[in-house]
Amino acid sequence: MRSALGPALSSIALAALIASFLGSAVPASAADDYIEVVFDFEPSKASYAPNESFEILFTVRNILLNVTEPPNLIKIANLSAYFSWMGPSERIVQPVSGAQWLYPGEAAQCSLNLTVPANASEKTYSYLLVVEYNWMWTYGTVTLTWTSQTYRDFVVEKQSISGPTERVDYLPFAVAAVVVVAIGAVGAVLYSRRSKSPQVTSIIANREEPATLTRSASVTYPNIHAVPGEQFPIERGSIYLVKEKRPNISFAIFNEAVNHGAKGMLVVREHPNRLNQMHSFEAAKILWLTRRVGVDHIDPTELSLLSLEITKFVEGAPRSVVLIEGVEYMITQNDFESVLRLVNHLHDFVLARDSAVIVTIDPRVLSTRELALLERSAKIVEPAEGGEQRPERQTGELEV
Repeated sequence: MRSALGPALSSIALAALIASFLGSAVPASAADDYIEVVFDFEPSKASYAPNESFEILFTVRNILLNVTEPPNLIKIANLSAYFSWMGPSERIVQPVSGAQWLYPGEAAQCSLNLTVPANASEKTYSYLLVVEYNWMWTYGTVTLTWTSQTYRDFVVEKQSISGPTERVDYLPFAVAAVVVVAIGAVGAVLYSRRSKSPQVTSIIANREEPATLTRSASVTYPNIHAVPGEQFPIERGSIYLVKEKRPNISFAIFNEAVNHGAKGMLVVREHPNRLNQMHSFEAAKILWLTRRVGVDHIDPTELSLLSLEITKFVEGAPRSVVLIEGVEYMITQNDFESVLRLVNHLHDFVLARDSAVIVTIDPRVLSTRELALLERSAKIVEPAEGGEQRPERQTGELEV
């Protein structure tokens, strides 16, 4: 009996020793701290019908930094989803084929295809999403998972079918529309001859001899089409929403303002050391969005504290420009409505000051509704088609 127990106890002790070694080798950090996940439904709708197919679009970003144990590579392996119309142990799993290793700061998109069951009841369902990925580091490759919170907003409704309608004679409406358009065209011509373009002061101009920007009178601001690396003045009291995958145009605008005397502040997701390798800039203050405690570090969930830091900086500078990069990360750590309130607050705050705010956003990670809400409070800047030369400005766009 004693001879049989001896080898068994030795095996148990050896297994415990190996487990202890592996536990000490892997950093004690939650898997959610390794990647940043943003998802959306395609098509984006308020409700879906039974037997309707849809996709869940994932944007996965490697948020590790090469400051401790390189190489810190991430590769997406599987996507899975659970909806409350499924059984307790049922879920949809889909491997990601052709996934590439992502270096720190890089992101990739993938999708999960689903179909609403034909016999699904008309009600609101809950769902939960999981991303399984591989993490390559100094000691090898580890498989980890990211799990979302449980959402309860997936609505299933049958499509309403409208009955036959009576035939309508559209001729009187067409004649009336032509008359209204003709009157409007004549009025527009007369108004354009009498009106003059207003003068708008740029925050990067010299105070003694201020440069001016002119734009034609219009109800809404036109989109500004810029080329990456190009520089152009920005208006005081304005907030700009720059729609681009990487903040090249945003830093060009920021540097132009700083070079002409504006005091610059950066709020960034990237570590400042890595940011210096990617862009050239001069900033009086840099805030790093991170959960790590440190000087000039700010928790992405503390939006009120971030608003206070920006307010203090702008109030303490005669002329200033603030660049915010990492809005997608703030949305994943809070919710879209909270970040939208922050942007609206900054818009109202800088409106009467000699300062401007630049917000850079990757439009692929937001729904159409969310992007439209952000655009309400900002002037839109987006890359010009081709990206090699700037096209001629259309009537109503900013001109030097």
